[in-house]
Amino acid sequence: MEQQFGCCLWFDGQLAEAADFYTSTFENSRIKDQTYYITDEHGTIGDLLTITLDLAGCEFLLLNGGDTFKPTPAVSYVVNCENEEQLNRVWQELNHDGQPLMPLMDYPELGKYGWTNDRYGFSWQVRLEGTAQTIVPCIMFANKNFGLAQAAIDEWITAFGGKQDFAVKEGEHLRAAGFQLRGQDLIVMDSPEKHTFDFSMGNSFYFYFNDQADIAHVWDAITTAGKEWPCGWMEDRYGVYWQTVNKQLLAWTNDPDQEKAKRATQELYKMKKIDLAQIQRAHDGIIGSD
Repeated sequence: MEQQFGCCLWFDGQLAEAADFYTSTFENSRIKDQTYYITDEHGTIGDLLTITLDLAGCEFLLLNGGDTFKPTPAVSYVVNCENEEQLNRVWQELNHDGQPLMPLMDYPELGKYGWTNDRYGFSWQVRLEGTAQTIVPCIMFANKNFGLAQAAIDEWITAFGGKQDFAVKEGEHLRAAGFQLRGQDLIVMDSPEKHTFDFSMGNSFYFYFNDQADIAHVWDAITTAGKEWPCGWMEDRYGVYWQTVNKQLLAWTNDPDQEKAKRATQELYKMKKIDLAQIQRAHDGIIGSD
């Protein structure tokens, strides 16, 4: 199946080191692509901008965005492991120079499980599943968002397309739920505990949108009660961040012809909501034409 979804991890440098760390930690992992700064608006020309990874079947984009945003455990990644040997190895790697949040042990409802922040500050839940290793993003609602998880799932399914798979309730309260958006599995947790963190642009999600109409539909659905950010980033009303990605857009901004790529990239930097036709005109050198 063609890739439709990815998780973006915000870094301040260390991209190559982190890519090596993650691809050596998870099963069936590889570096798919990397890009470099071609303008100086947001970084140094020639420095790594992104590295795209396939980690156990889930796409991750490492973004060299500077020190503005940091990740929090409000977004974590659940690593389902095939056996105890694999689980112990993944836990040892992730927890090396990391910060454990819940120790690896047998829990009554969870089985063998642990939760840790890795050396870069990104949060991982490791559990024994008994099937081939997978990674599933997990979004935790808490503080002012407590009690809103089901509403969020319903809104995201309407915006992106998808379905809800299961719900775990305590009385009338939703504790956790599994759902799909465009074929991607995700998990939501609803926590009544007070936490010192909330959602951050340090963790975001992106979809490869089909065309301008697809972009417009989702953009309006997410930002009407949320917020628009530059370069096609959206913040929903809960504070979760989503990015607009398009295959053709990536082809324009990564064109081997550096002048064309630079024109497309600089036009992208001017936008909030992505206008594919406008970026194409910039790429082709015909900005201002009808």
